[in-house]
Amino acid sequence: MNILYLNNSVHLGGDTKCILKLCKELKHSNKVIMASNGGSLINEFEKMGIKHYKIKPVSSINIFSMIFNIILIIKIVKKESIDIIHSHHRMTTLMSKIASKFVKVKVVHTQHLCIENKFFLTRLTLNNIKTITVSEGAKEILKRKCKLNEKNITTIYNTIELECKNKEVDLKLLELKEKGFFLVAQVSRIIDYKGVYDFVDVAESTVKNNKDIRFLLIGEGEESENLKKYIKQGNLEEYVYVLGSKDNVIEHLKYIDLVLLCSHIEGLPLVPLEAFSERVPVIATNIEGTKEEIVDGENGFLVEPKNIEVFTEKINDIFNNKELYNSLKENAYKIFKEKFDVDRYIAEHVALYNKVLYSE
Repeated sequence: MNILYLNNSVHLGGDTKCILKLCKELKHSNKVIMASNGGSLINEFEKMGIKHYKIKPVSSINIFSMIFNIILIIKIVKKESIDIIHSHHRMTTLMSKIASKFVKVKVVHTQHLCIENKFFLTRLTLNNIKTITVSEGAKEILKRKCKLNEKNITTIYNTIELECKNKEVDLKLLELKEKGFFLVAQVSRIIDYKGVYDFVDVAESTVKNNKDIRFLLIGEGEESENLKKYIKQGNLEEYVYVLGSKDNVIEHLKYIDLVLLCSHIEGLPLVPLEAFSERVPVIATNIEGTKEEIVDGENGFLVEPKNIEVFTEKINDIFNNKELYNSLKENAYKIFKEKFDVDRYIAEHVALYNKVLYSE
């Protein structure tokens, strides 16, 4: 089949990683095309030989950009004989839906986040569109808040890319590991809803009584400079380090002892899966999506959002209990293999594509 993957941008985020994985696994037996406004990972698609078309940004509604993009999508579908458009952004899905009225093509959407607003626009966009949700939590929101038909929604848990050619690891991380510190990391964009300030607060609370632990933030974002100021104000520069974004997170996780995820909202975050693949336990917020990855007490712990005290308590429990830590590590890998295997991920996508193309 001929597939067009469509997204607003291709950045260092979970949605782009999912598209990259689909392209890598499906390009050998299918024609795969990509369209986006570009981004930091565009070279990764080019390395795979994936043709890329550039659309105009869709994050803010601009009628002229929308018209341009709709016309471009129609042209791509005709030129490349596209059978199915798989969109990973609500606005690109809306534009694809409109384009499908003028050209014969099927549209599939992946909902990556458990949305908290814009329910009407989401319903308008996704009504009668086959939709993939990355968690049962996201599916429930589309059913209850957006009033979408359950028969059009399928949950497919994410997977991750385990292979990584770039083996270079941040020197600060290696230095801290060599000194024997217990390393706790959060890997995320540095934006408010990822709970990055909570992460710093957890670090401050923890190191008051344990000087053998260091905290690392791997990522960047609009709050990067403000967060560095926050760390400095708390006199935490010796304990909390912002390492910036990395295109080889898996390689860095090989040196990490524990991962935190302090997010306030997620879909099905990839970082816990990456951590589990390296036998690294995760302490994360008890929110939709994330709680489907973590079995409390088996491969990590779930903590209510913003509960700094309990995050600190769980870190200390793991640090002080070798038997508990080893058990969490082994269960992390076991659950990863059982629930988030790449073969399952690809097979479920292909099955859905075939259903959309041939069963309607």
